[in-house]
This record gives sequence, C-alpha cells and structure tokens, in this order.
Amino acid sequence: MNAKAPRDVAPDATPGGSALLRGAVVYTTADETPHFRSDAVLDIRGGRVHACRAPQRGDPPATELLFVPGLVDLHCHWPQGHVRGRFAGQLLPWLREHIWPAEAAFSEPGEAAARADAFVADLLRCGTTAGLFFGPPFLEASRRFLEVAPHGCFDGPALMETHCPESMQRPAAEVLAEVATLPAHERRRVAVSPRFAPNLHAEGLRAAGAFARTHGLLAQSHLSENRDEIAWVAELFPERESYTDVYDHAGLLGPHVVMAHGVHLGDAELARLAETRTLVAHCPTSNEALSSGRMPVERLRAAGVPWVLATDVGAGPQLSQLHVMASFLSVHAAANVPVSAVEALARASAIPGAWLAEHDASLAGLGTLVSGAPAHVVALPHPGGSDAESVLRRLLAAEAPDFERAARAVWVWGTKVAR
Repeated sequence: MNAKAPRDVAPDATPGGSALLRGAVVYTTADETPHFRSDAVLDIRGGRVHACRAPQRGDPPATELLFVPGLVDLHCHWPQGHVRGRFAGQLLPWLREHIWPAEAAFSEPGEAAARADAFVADLLRCGTTAGLFFGPPFLEASRRFLEVAPHGCFDGPALMETHCPESMQRPAAEVLAEVATLPAHERRRVAVSPRFAPNLHAEGLRAAGAFARTHGLLAQSHLSENRDEIAWVAELFPERESYTDVYDHAGLLGPHVVMAHGVHLGDAELARLAETRTLVAHCPTSNEALSSGRMPVERLRAAGVPWVLATDVGAGPQLSQLHVMASFLSVHAAANVPVSAVEALARASAIPGAWLAEHDASLAGLGTLVSGAPAHVVALPHPGGSDAESVLRRLLAAEAPDFERAARAVWVWGTKVAR
C-alpha cells in the first residue's frame, strides 16, 4: 500500500487480489436494506466481490468471524490523526490553540510523508477503506496522502486565506491553480476544501465553488457546528441570510458537496440543503467532544436532507466508524429519536460508498458486498445474534477503546492489508 506510483502514470485502480473468505456476513445496500447470512463464502476475484454465496465442498472451513464491508468515512482530517482525542473545549479555541499549530508542521515534506504513511496504516487497521479527507493547507502533503491511500480515498488541502496563522495562509486561487496543473488521474481525487467560511474571503469561496464545478471535483467544508462559529460567520458576511447562504452564493452547495456537522440549522437552510442535494456528514463523537450539541437527525430526515456518519478525527477521538455508529445509537436514543443499527451501518458504508461512486464509476458497489463491488472487507469477531439488527447491536455494544482494535483482518481491492 505504501509503494509510490509515478505521478505521470495513472495507477491501477483495482490491484486485483483474490480470496475465499468464510464466516457470517452482514451488509446493507444504499436503500438501507439489510443482508445477513449466518454462514457464507465471500468469493473475491480480481479485486472485486464475485459472489456472496452458500458454502460448498472445497471451501474453507467455518469460522467464528463476521465479515462486513470496508467502512467509508466522508469527513476526517488526516493531519489530525496523531492528536485525535487529545484536546477538548469549544470549537474556535480548540482550532486556534491546538489544531492549527499541529497542522502547520505539515509544511515540512518529511513530516507530512511520515504522518501520511502512519495515518493510512492506522485507518486501514480500523477497517475504513475509503473516504473523503481534509488535508493540511499544503498541496504537497495532500499529494503524498493520495499516493499511499487506496483508490477510493479523496483528499484536498484545506483552503485558508485569513483568520489563521500566517504560515497557513495562501490565496485560494493560487492553490487551485496548482491543482489544475496536476495529471488528470491525480486531480480527479482532489477535493476542493475550503476549511470553513471564516478562513476565506468571499472571492476565495467563489473561486473554490467555480473550480469544483468546472473540473467536476468533489468539495467539502464545515457548516453550523458551533453557535460561536455561526455568530462569527454572521459578523464576517452580514449581507448573507445564513451560514448556508454564504456557501450557496459561492456555488458551494450541490450533490458533489459534503458539509460537515449541520448541528444548528434553520428550516430555510435545511430546505436549501435538501433542494441542492448537499450531503451532511453527521459526526456524533466529535460533537460530543467539542460540546457542539446533538445534530437533530429527525429534522434532516423530515426535510429530506441526505446525510451520512463520519468520524471528524481529530475532534472525533477514534478513527473507527464502529465507534461513531455506537455513539449515533446512544446519542439519539437518549433523545427518544428512533434509530437502528442497520441504519448506522448503511450510513457508514453503503450510502457514503454510493455517493463516492457517483463521482467515480469504478467504485460502484463500494460499501456493500454485492457482486461486482470493490472487495473491501473487514473481518470482526462474531458477537452472536440471529439477524442483521441483533448482530450489529451486539457488535456495537463493545467498550469504546476496543473499536479501533476490533478488526481481525482487512482486505482492500481483494488484498489483505492489515490484520
């Protein structure tokens, strides 16, 4: 996984491992339909799932393993991986006092390379095999991350023009002009990534929105995570009706955009997010760590806003999406909002996988174990249970520190990469 591909040659998207894996299997499709088999064989050929079928003569013996799809995380800050969970407090002081100083060190190529390598290894060990990642505000660091991360991972350097340390500031237009010179296969994996509205001028936000549309790229930012943040945005952009409206006028809403958090949104904002099909990344572990509040998932459902689950490392303390799924169940159950473990799995695997596949057709089936899907598979200890919901509930009842260590083995494109 750490071998570098020449930058002028498109790397093979599907390296092509093959395997026969036997155990219980649970996954969902993007419509949240659960699929569970108590004893099945995953037949992997050429890096993709050939079949999930009943065992037959000559197959491996039965095991006590549970196989799930590789998980998909659509909001994670990889340069914060080494400080995940170390700091707490309110969002804005947390950024200024801890996170931005940590990320500033990634201007050094050696530091960035070492941290990227370590993060990808940790990510895969946790069972996350694809996703959308924020990089530090240095393009070369993001390029290094994409060299070592599997196909199915997307990343963009954080665009930061103002209201941050001077060493992290650079006009968005300059960074985007450099992205435009990358080889096409490399540029396709770059996400346009304004850090959040306060870090850019209106012109920079508009440049980011236009660049993503012109080049057909994914885009990501943060929205309404914290009430102090919302008040600051209102001061900086008094001509706009809301935080969401700032992004809307910059062309930074749409089906290619992930907005993280969405904890404190008005009805008009929810309606606009639904109308534009902008995806919201719900990060319950991060919201708890920074005391941001509970994202009202029931309001997003009612408004028709699409959403997924994500870690938001490093405010989120673990890279494991299992930890996020468990938090999702507990946080919303405590508020008497109906949620299920099947829904949690779908929004940490099949639904974000389908979103990435809309951008890259080679990822069709990502986050599932259907025939033809990328063979991203995680082996876990079977917790018991007789159907998808009961199995997942038992799996997610583990103690929180165990989630990052839960995977017994991980396959990416059919090749074992961690155990």
